[in-house]
Amino acid sequence: MEELKLLPFTDPRLKIPPTEFDFDNDDAEKLSEQLFIAMYKAGGVGLSANQVGIDKKVFVIGGKGLDEKAIFNPELVDVSDETSSLKEGCLSYPGLWLMIKRPVGCIFKYYDEKGNETVEEFKGIPARVMLHEYDHMLGQNFTMRASSLKIQRALKKLDKKVKRYKQNGLLG
Repeated sequence: MEELKLLPFTDPRLKIPPTEFDFDNDDAEKLSEQLFIAMYKAGGVGLSANQVGIDKKVFVIGGKGLDEKAIFNPELVDVSDETSSLKEGCLSYPGLWLMIKRPVGCIFKYYDEKGNETVEEFKGIPARVMLHEYDHMLGQNFTMRASSLKIQRALKKLDKKVKRYKQNGLLG
C-alpha cells in the first residue's frame, strides 16, 4: 500500500473543493485505511483526502479520545447557535496554532466506508474536528477563520520556537 504524503500548505489543490467519492469505482476501505495510517503517523486527529493530494470528499477522524470514523461525501446539516473559541492546529500547517471560534455542536450526513448513510450529531471536540475537516471539503482551512493579526502573532511565536530549537541543536 502506497504511503500518503501531506501536501505543503502552499499547494493550490488545497484551495479547490474535492469531488464526490464514487463508491462504485473507488475503494473506500483501502482509502480510509491509508488516511488513518497517514493521520496517525503525522500525529493528527483528523485528515482529509485532499491534504494528501487525493481529489475526493473524504476525511478521517480518530485518536486522543475521538471515535475512529471514516467520513465520505459529508454534508453539514446544522450547527448549534452556541460557539466556543479553542486553539486549533492543522497537519497542513505544522506548528501553527490559532484560536478559532466554532459552533459547539453540529449535525452531519455522511457515508461510512461500507457506503452506509448516517446522520449523526457531534458535540464538543468531535464537533470541532468534524467542522475543521469539513472546511477542507470546501477548499478552506482554519487560517481563513482567524484574523490576519492573530495569524501574524502565531507565526511570530512559531518563528521564535523554531529559532530556539535550532539554537539547542534540535533542528538542522
